Amino acid sequence: MSETKQVLWHHPLIQVEEVTDQKGQKFLVVHRGKFAAVCLHLISSCGEEAFLIVKQERPTAPEPFYEHPAGMVDADETPLQAAIREVAEETGWLLLPEDLQLLTPHSLYPSPAFWNEAGYFYAAKIPVPLAVLKAYARGIDRNTQTNEHLILLTLSPQELVQNTYNLQTLAHTLLYYGFCNTSHRILSSPSLTNT
Repeated sequence: MSETKQVLWHHPLIQVEEVTDQKGQKFLVVHRGKFAAVCLHLISSCGEEAFLIVKQERPTAPEPFYEHPAGMVDADETPLQAAIREVAEETGWLLLPEDLQLLTPHSLYPSPAFWNEAGYFYAAKIPVPLAVLKAYARGIDRNTQTNEHLILLTLSPQELVQNTYNLQTLAHTLLYYGFCNTSHRILSSPSLTNT
């Protein structure tokens, strides 16, 4: 018996298929496409550091989510182009391709047992004046052209770990530190070791 696929539901943003494997077992697979996410690591001349984060409401939970800028890759663009576009749309910051570093040699699947969504994770280490870190620490309202209400703010690495409910954001941050081959205080944070 060969693998078979049947589309159960289709929407312009998502498609659900029932897949029957060679043993006759049935699985649901959700196809959503590719996304790109950018970890923006800001470092001041005096050594203070923070991540430029997007705070936004999501329908899945009552608390706000703290996320790295991210979004879906459009059909006519590469993941790198999508990363640059998403940073511009969500933050107003304009980056060049050479500003971004791809953190893995290939896409990653955040939930491969169910989702067929592939993620491309980028990072940019950006020197900024201390005043920029302080201004964003208070939070800056940003209404996008797509009518998303976002608040931009800087969070220290420790604050990001303590405040995020988004596994993708946490994994992206740790992937960034692993890529940089740097040990960081968040890797031994009490919030990660207490159960």
